[in-house]
Amino acid sequence: MLRCCITLSKTQHEIENEYAWIDLPRLLELSGERRAKELIENIEVSSFPHYSDPKVRESIMERLQSKLPKPPKEPPKSAEEQYQALLARMKAGG
Repeated sequence: MLRCCITLSKTQHEIENEYAWIDLPRLLELSGERRAKELIENIEVSSFPHYSDPKVRESIMERLQSKLPKPPKEPPKSAEEQYQALLARMKAGG
């Protein structure tokens, strides 16, 4: 909604209540741009194995990984759990 407001230079109220005045060709153009961007990303992914430049491959991987959901943070461990983990590490290492 915010992007639509910025692109059309209208407030949210104007867009919601005066929908007859929305520039529909401009909205179609925006949806076409979004679709084109998705197609380009799909082409990059499908041609990924053929890129020999490691920087290009890395940038594609970073872009894809940034879109993945982030794992939830681990809840903080209690003092007892931290102590048990330390003991387990010490036993495994020595």
